[in-house]
Amino acid sequence: MTDSSPLPLEAFVRDYIDLAGGVWDEVEPQVYDLLLPADVSVDLAADRDVVRVAFDPDALQEHPGSELAGFGTPLVDKLLEDAARLGRFGRAFVGGLNLAPQHLLAKVRRALTLADSLQLELGTVRALDFPQAVFWFEATLVSDQKESYVLPVAIDLHYARQVRHLDELLREDRLSDEPSQLVPQVKRCCLADAYLLSRAEVVRTLGALAGGRRRELSGHVDRQVARMTRYYGDLRDELQTLVERAKARGDDPSKYGSRRAAIDREERLRVAELRQKNILNVQLRLANLLIVHQPKLLLRGDLSSPHLASEDLPLVWDPLVGALEAVPCPACLCPTFRLETNRRHQVCCPSCV
Repeated sequence: MTDSSPLPLEAFVRDYIDLAGGVWDEVEPQVYDLLLPADVSVDLAADRDVVRVAFDPDALQEHPGSELAGFGTPLVDKLLEDAARLGRFGRAFVGGLNLAPQHLLAKVRRALTLADSLQLELGTVRALDFPQAVFWFEATLVSDQKESYVLPVAIDLHYARQVRHLDELLREDRLSDEPSQLVPQVKRCCLADAYLLSRAEVVRTLGALAGGRRRELSGHVDRQVARMTRYYGDLRDELQTLVERAKARGDDPSKYGSRRAAIDREERLRVAELRQKNILNVQLRLANLLIVHQPKLLLRGDLSSPHLASEDLPLVWDPLVGALEAVPCPACLCPTFRLETNRRHQVCCPSCV
């Protein structure tokens, strides 16, 4: 980074103002005049059209009417909040993929394991747009402390199943705002169904996180309760010593009865407060959604055998990872790379056989 390059927060504010429809002007290094977007200016600068901000605290003396722009200040917090709101939904296109791989039939045959009686031939090959929905969930675990996790899940909207190569899919050097070429879109499921699938996947992951945190919390609470029980047990032992001394002196020990009841009552109260404070609450919300349009190759396969009439087998080649995607079993629709025939000479996966 050169000396003239803006700081990360400074660059964020400039980019946000440009994208949100405002205007910024650099008065001097780290000092700006900002014409904020309407919804932000109503909250922060209703009486001013232009706000002068300084990213350097030392510049405030030279610009008395300026505001400090830093993490935790009202201006930056509002800009970050609004930027997160604007970025909750996005659309991107994957480019730079090889849509004409060599020896495609040989690669497909190597990826599939077919019964000896089955023969595969490839027909038409079409490049189609396969949308994939990437859901970012924010999970919050609240007990005696607060922990937050961001859990991303990607769903292929054509097959309605989870995408395993999420990092490859979201590589910045491949994503753009516009498609490199226009291709027809493949048949896809609706976003509501994809959301339910992604949430179910996240709930399984979150269950493991919450289970580990709950076990850790339970052990911590049990140790604290044990120490508290020993403490109040010592108080009762001391009180019992006083009762025995009072009896030895011939005094009335009944006055110590109320103190013992107070000790028992305080112990129950403290233990209940401790357990209540350490109850684990789990919150889950959808934070962001990105639709990634990726071109893939839809291959029309033709399966045949001596006992089977010719049967169509749609295949999908993913040029992003250079591999054939698992084929839905014609009987149970479970993804598989192995196809056989059952006693009725129907094509299916080994589980259905």
